[in-house]
Amino acid sequence: MSQSTDRFSNQSIAHRLSDPAARIQSLTSVAVHTSLLDGAVAATKVVVVSALLSVSLSPAVALAFLVTFGVYGSNKLVDAEDAVNCPDRAAFVARHRAALTLATVGGYGLALVLAALQGPLAVALTLVPGTAALLYSVEWLPYGGGTRVKDVFLLNTILVAAAWAVYISFIPVAFTDQLPGAPALTLCAFFFLQTVVAGEVLNARDVVGDRREGVSTLPTRLGVERAQTVLYGLDGVTIALLLGAGLVGTLDEQAVLALLPAVGYSLLVTALVGRDVDLSRLCGWRDLEYPLMLAGVVVFL
Repeated sequence: MSQSTDRFSNQSIAHRLSDPAARIQSLTSVAVHTSLLDGAVAATKVVVVSALLSVSLSPAVALAFLVTFGVYGSNKLVDAEDAVNCPDRAAFVARHRAALTLATVGGYGLALVLAALQGPLAVALTLVPGTAALLYSVEWLPYGGGTRVKDVFLLNTILVAAAWAVYISFIPVAFTDQLPGAPALTLCAFFFLQTVVAGEVLNARDVVGDRREGVSTLPTRLGVERAQTVLYGLDGVTIALLLGAGLVGTLDEQAVLALLPAVGYSLLVTALVGRDVDLSRLCGWRDLEYPLMLAGVVVFL
């Protein structure tokens, strides 16, 4: 066999070996761009909350997936900052706009139907993220002829974090025909703090595009390093919340132990903000906090 043929064979083998990795990367990109991954993360959170509150798994898990897919997928259809912050995602959305529009609207509609089968509380909770998304994206605030909540410093992050914390923490309870009690309220505060941290890590990635579009976030206002210090503080408050809840008995010891490793991981990811790392990967690493929560539930409960 000739040397050129050997080279051709080696290249062919290398190409075949690289195909699985390329396919995995392609599928991962699709999951991220379409918000399927966001939906999976939300579903994981609801599984965690259900276990911590000792309630049975219910359609709430599917609702969390559908609502999150619908809200975040719709946001990607209208997010002008993506052209700068995430050009690959913007290009993907532009190519598949019609299909993504149909899927996101259909997903949220299906979630509302499933919620209606459960009752008024489930419907009201399912409307919370969608309402927050509208308030976030539409120019309705009476400033300068109309301003989005997205453009208002701190209010943007607080609205998003509060909407998702309320939904994730209370929707499993809605399927028990009860009202949220002290444990659910504590988990709501926990997820609010961790969602704020996760959101600002994402904003650190998007700082260039956000500044260009006039979006006010902690990184655009304070700079990445000072924003990082604030995030450390919020993770510290989260740890104090868990320890306090364990001391007064709002959460049992096993629940606290299940969640603390995830907060430790959050601190680790926050420490990487501003370092010489790929910020797009950093956001993916941030989402691994939630499978870690699930692992903590499996181990300690």
